[in-house]
Amino acid sequence: MRKSIVSQFFSAMSMVLVMTITILGVFFMFFASRYFQSDRLNLMNLCVTNAQAAFDDSIQEKDGITTEEQRSKLRENLRLISNTTSTKVILADENGRCIVCTEINKCSHEGSFIPGAAMKLLSSTESSMQLNEAFGQIYEGPYYTVGRAARDASGNIIGYVFAFSDATSINLFTNSILSIFMVCAGSMLMVSSIVSIIVAGRLTTPIRNITDAAKKFSQGDFGARVEVEGDDEVAHLAGTFNRMAAFVEKNEKSRSSFVANIAHELRTPMTSIKGFVDGMLDGTIPPSLQEKYLTVISDEVGRLARLTNSMLDISKLESGEFEMNINNYNIWDTIAAIAFAFENRIEENRITLRGFQPGKIMVNADQDLIHQVVYNIFDNAIKFTPENGYISFSVTEDKSAGKVTVKIRNSGQGISKEALPYIFERFYKEDSSRSVHTRGAGIGLYISKTLVQRSGGDIWAESEEGEYTEFIFTVPSAKQQKSPVSKVNLPVTSKQSKNKRKK
Repeated sequence: MRKSIVSQFFSAMSMVLVMTITILGVFFMFFASRYFQSDRLNLMNLCVTNAQAAFDDSIQEKDGITTEEQRSKLRENLRLISNTTSTKVILADENGRCIVCTEINKCSHEGSFIPGAAMKLLSSTESSMQLNEAFGQIYEGPYYTVGRAARDASGNIIGYVFAFSDATSINLFTNSILSIFMVCAGSMLMVSSIVSIIVAGRLTTPIRNITDAAKKFSQGDFGARVEVEGDDEVAHLAGTFNRMAAFVEKNEKSRSSFVANIAHELRTPMTSIKGFVDGMLDGTIPPSLQEKYLTVISDEVGRLARLTNSMLDISKLESGEFEMNINNYNIWDTIAAIAFAFENRIEENRITLRGFQPGKIMVNADQDLIHQVVYNIFDNAIKFTPENGYISFSVTEDKSAGKVTVKIRNSGQGISKEALPYIFERFYKEDSSRSVHTRGAGIGLYISKTLVQRSGGDIWAESEEGEYTEFIFTVPSAKQQKSPVSKVNLPVTSKQSKNKRKK
């Protein structure tokens, strides 16, 4: 079963929190117990010290503790010490017989004997803290005991002092601390779980939106987009998806337009060709007019060939298979050759050429590619220049920028501001409903732009409606080539000449 990101995130966070709380609880309880035991030991040692002092004073004052009155007075003093430290105190003589106990109720310890093991232990150490196994069942249940041997000035044991503390108190303390810790840990775990669910939800919601948009996109809805919120990684992912979707949508529209335009451009000449051929075959076109219509058919076939070649060029350019042969050459040679090739059309339309002053401006580019660029621009200029109009040329070099700028302007109707940004797109025509200049397929400028960019330059257009249209493109300037080092032939002396003849 597939686990969602929310459940995975929640499980991971819960596991980390539980492990952290468990480890923290173990360490906390361990150090708390050690601290409680250390504090209790200090209190019991203090109690034993004070009780020993009171014991010593009683012995020195009365030369021993023999009467009930003496024991009663000592008992009261010890009870003050015992109540202050929450302990029970027992005094025993040198034989281990209990003589004073601080219990308020009827004490059963007075008169009884301390186990020999405890007396033996205290004979060799100053004090000892342990559970009451070594002291026998002096008290029922677990008790911590601190004992000390009372000695006279000569170091002889004159008695024993014991302080007892109920060991269940530390368990109560530990249970109280554990209860408080569990309540805090449970509250923290609950709050952390809620926060983790909320955070995971906020993280996964945009991802689900992207998934839904991707599903719509895969089903053909290319307008599907994701709402971008914030500036985190998921927001960047959503923005990237939107940009990808916009790019794919644009390409899909371009592809649809491409197919439709190709179908239209192919259908028109093929329909004409078929109509004229059928007319010749069925006798509709008499033999006297067949030569005329064969010329039309030839023109239409040429149009199909040009369209096919353009499509092959686009395919090569977009696939990166177009090989470039870059070298230095004079760009005016290309412009002049194309102008002379269009001489008949220029004369037919009575077009005046301005600024046509071929010189020598060297560029570094593929001559065939730039030839096609200039050809396409010049061909468009002739198409849209009215009779008695003009076409002007300008070629300048900016050596500091390392580029040559070529401008070709023609008079005429111009291009509208709305259409100007789109004229370099494939199959774009400013008015697709017009039938004028149907020789163009609308891909010449697209090819020109691609070729110029492949050559390391840029191309754009400027226009003033009713006045002119100007196409401008740049290409890199010619690179300086190192001249080869020529060998200098030194004159041969007569002596050298003789030596050569001898050899």
